[in-house]
Amino acid sequence: MTTVVLGGLGIVAVAAFLGGMTGFGFNIVATPLLLVLGVAPATAVSVTLTIALVTRLQVVHRLRQFIRWPRALPLTLASLPGLLVGASVGGALDPEYLRIGTGAMVLIAAPIMLFTRPRAQGGSPVRYAVSGFAGGALATTTSLNGIPPALGLSADAADQRSFIADLAVYFVLSNIAGLSILLVRDGVDPAHLGLLAWWLPCALTANWVGTRLAPRIAPAKFRLITCGLVVAAGVATLSSA
Repeated sequence: MTTVVLGGLGIVAVAAFLGGMTGFGFNIVATPLLLVLGVAPATAVSVTLTIALVTRLQVVHRLRQFIRWPRALPLTLASLPGLLVGASVGGALDPEYLRIGTGAMVLIAAPIMLFTRPRAQGGSPVRYAVSGFAGGALATTTSLNGIPPALGLSADAADQRSFIADLAVYFVLSNIAGLSILLVRDGVDPAHLGLLAWWLPCALTANWVGTRLAPRIAPAKFRLITCGLVVAAGVATLSSA
């Protein structure tokens, strides 16, 4: 237990820093590494969703003037049916197969994300809705719900603060719904609360530092970091399966 708590502190700190800097990286870094550390899949999902929710609350408050609701709302609303689908699928399928499928999807999608030229006029609500639905389905299965929305928003030539702010709205509202669904399905595990008591303060601090650094990164470099993080998450996810 001590190894899990202390190892998890380091994992959560790094993941929260990268999540603050990129806007979406916490779950896709933390979840695979926590699984490698020996954390049970159900625990990793619920704990990372909770930490992502709390850390994104401070981002919504700080970057509220950069939120673009025509992007954030379709992402969030479409994630709700996805959450229900994911909860049903997650209860029926082997988590190993889910992680393998997710990792493969990430490695296919990352090059598309990297080489797609951003459009100044923005994307369509349909694209945002599809991304949100896919993110919701992943939330209640593997907790890797940041990948589809990040891919969906990456084609827009928007300021990275808007990218981070819109994703923060999505994470807060979608994670509240997702955790509620998991609570009804699985109940509360006291072990989850114990890990949160250790990891959450560290995550809040690291996330704050990462968010402060994000506006100082050049847009081209920000995009490269974002795509690199997606690739790393895919590799880590496949490795943990």
